[in-house]
Amino acid sequence: MDFDYDSLVALAAVVREGGFDAAAKSLNVTQSAVSQRIKQLEDKVGSVLIVRGRPCVPTEAGLQLCRHVEQVTLLQHELNDRMNALTGNTEATAATIRISVNNDSLATWFPNVIKRAANELGVRFDIIPDDQEHTETSLKSGDALAVVTAIEKPVQGCRRMSLGAMEYVSVASAAFYDTYFSKGVSIEALKEAPCLAFDRKDTIQEQWMMLCFGEFIATSNHLVPSYEGYVACCLNGTAWGLVPTIAAQPYLDSGELKELVPSKRILISLHWQSSTRSSEILRRLGEVVVEETKVSLLPDSFRLA
Repeated sequence: MDFDYDSLVALAAVVREGGFDAAAKSLNVTQSAVSQRIKQLEDKVGSVLIVRGRPCVPTEAGLQLCRHVEQVTLLQHELNDRMNALTGNTEATAATIRISVNNDSLATWFPNVIKRAANELGVRFDIIPDDQEHTETSLKSGDALAVVTAIEKPVQGCRRMSLGAMEYVSVASAAFYDTYFSKGVSIEALKEAPCLAFDRKDTIQEQWMMLCFGEFIATSNHLVPSYEGYVACCLNGTAWGLVPTIAAQPYLDSGELKELVPSKRILISLHWQSSTRSSEILRRLGEVVVEETKVSLLPDSFRLA
C-alpha cells in the first residue's frame, strides 16, 4: 500500500499537537487541508485513524502510521546530513525523537542526556513522562521510538540495554519523624503515618515495606504526580516517601530529611529499549544514555537482548 507522505505528516501532527487547528498551524497550512489529508488517508486505509476530541487521539492503526512517519523522518534527517557533508552545505536541521522516560530519571540524570543529544546529535525531544513500570506501553503502542523502563524483557522488535539501578531512600522531615516514629519505624507506626505516592500505579512504598518488614499494609496516601511537589512534601513534613538517593542525599547531609530505616534502600533496575528498525541517530542516542547512566546510576552488567 502506497501512502501519501503529506497525509502521513498531517496525521502525525494532529497526534503530536492534539488537534486539527494546532496541527495546521505547525504545518503552516489550513485546517481544511489537514482534515482533507486525514480523510484521504482514512479512506485509503479503510479505517478510522483519529478519534476526534480534545485532545484528538490516534487509533491503533493511526499509531502504527505515526511510528512509521517518525522513523522515516529520522532517516530523512540522516540523509540530509550526509548530503550536506557531500555538498559542503553547513545548514543543519534538528530531528525530533519521541520517547518515554520515567519521571524520576527525567528529574535527575536524563536532562544531561537531553543536553548532550542536542549538542552532539542535533536532536530535539518529545518526551512522554510515566512510571518506569509503564513506559514500555508507549513503545508497544508505537507512540514512542524508545523508552527508559524497569521492564527487562524486550518488547517484540526492540533492542534492550541495561542501564543500571536507581536507588531510592525512605525519607521524612525531622519533625514528621518525631511525630510519627518517636518509638521507631514499624508496620504499626506506618498505619498512622501519611505517605506519598506519585500516582495510583506507584508501588515502591509496598516494595520498601516488604524489604524492611516482610509484609506491607495499605497506607494513607497523598497522590502527588510531580517530582518537585513530591520532594517538597517530604521536606515540609506533609508525609514520608521514597526519593532517589541522588536527589535526597544533600537533604540527608543537611539534616532537612531523615532516613526512616538506614541501609534499607530500594533498587530499581532501568533499561533502554528502542526499535530495531530505527535509525543510526537512535542507536547513537542509546549510547549517550548508557554513558550518562554510568555516572548517575549504580553499576549493572551491560547486556544486549
